[in-house]
Amino acid sequence: MKVVASLILCLTTVAFADDFKLINGKEYKNVTVSRIEPDGIVLRTKSGIAKVYFVELPKDVQEGFHYNAANAAGHSASQAAFQNQQAELPSLPPIQETKDKITEEIWQFRLKTRALYNASKFDELEALAAQIRTGRGRFGNGSWKIVQFYESLGCRSDEPESMWQLHARIHENWDTAKPRSITAQVAHADFLTEYAWRARGTGFANTVTKEGWRLFSERLAKAKELLDKSADFEPKCPMWWRVRMTVARGQGWSWDDYENLFQDAKTFEPAFWGYDVAKATYLLPRWHGQPGEWEYALTLEDNRPNGLGLETYARVVYALNGYYKNIFRETHASWPQTRDGFELIRQRYPDSLELLSGYCRLACLAEDRVVARKLFDELRGRMIASVWGDQKNFQNYRNWAYSREEAAPLPVSS
Repeated sequence: MKVVASLILCLTTVAFADDFKLINGKEYKNVTVSRIEPDGIVLRTKSGIAKVYFVELPKDVQEGFHYNAANAAGHSASQAAFQNQQAELPSLPPIQETKDKITEEIWQFRLKTRALYNASKFDELEALAAQIRTGRGRFGNGSWKIVQFYESLGCRSDEPESMWQLHARIHENWDTAKPRSITAQVAHADFLTEYAWRARGTGFANTVTKEGWRLFSERLAKAKELLDKSADFEPKCPMWWRVRMTVARGQGWSWDDYENLFQDAKTFEPAFWGYDVAKATYLLPRWHGQPGEWEYALTLEDNRPNGLGLETYARVVYALNGYYKNIFRETHASWPQTRDGFELIRQRYPDSLELLSGYCRLACLAEDRVVARKLFDELRGRMIASVWGDQKNFQNYRNWAYSREEAAPLPVSS
């Protein structure tokens, strides 16, 4: 029985003042109808909220609200089933908004890196980047430290043009101070790709202005020029390929050229899952792919030598989930492969609350109650806002997970 959906679909909000007299003589004076339901109307009075059932109202009033006895009976049954369902839920831990300690560690790392950048301490930035690259370091959620290094240097999209120009000067000074630095060249190219997207905007192509296209093309060309110039610099940096893939997407490289770039990148660092996210993004229908292409291409990476196995599959599905309301309903993404990939991730990064939460939410979207219940048990009411949005969404998904399969459909995030 589609209880929750029935309850949601029947609610219509209106707002007008009126008087109502029930068939038993009781009157409601100067009240507002705040909601119409199949079996009655909800009134807002001076003393509070009251519901009046249509069977209590004269026939002409019933007809004015298009009362249907059959619909009313079905709605009443849905309400009763929903209340029974809620009563049968097990005692669940209270919901507490929680911060992931690993995410906090990453944030502190980014703040320290950004402070060096803001102060133009190029020697210290170079030393930090070299240390990270040599150790191929990752945080406790599998995020590459070299990725977080470069992302910490970024300029927020809502900052004024003067701030973007200040960033441009910092990068130019860094290039001048360290003309053979792979770190400086990649950082500058990465900045230019972000600057290009700032000019373009994030909307579809038909929303971009002529000037936006001009600046987008110009800035991407400058980024490519920096990457071309630094192609033979040593040591190599995995982010060189990652930034180049962003340039290629923006410039509309052919599939053959893009695939060659991707294979070159994976040969250099097979475990760098950011390449796979970039390739899947390139293959989204909104960019250069057709429906089903990114999903198929992703399966080809499962057995790459020295790769991550199904962890890569899960990472990409998790990353692209934001493009869809429900990635498993709207694409050919495989829940069994995603699930098995997340099981690998949990083995490798057991302390990440953010990954546990993301896995749980995907289990809900895949309508796998068994896995979702197990993961909600592990969460113990801990809610990360970046994953769930707010406590209401968390509660709705958790209630769904613990309800009977025939009792409630998957909730829709607010």
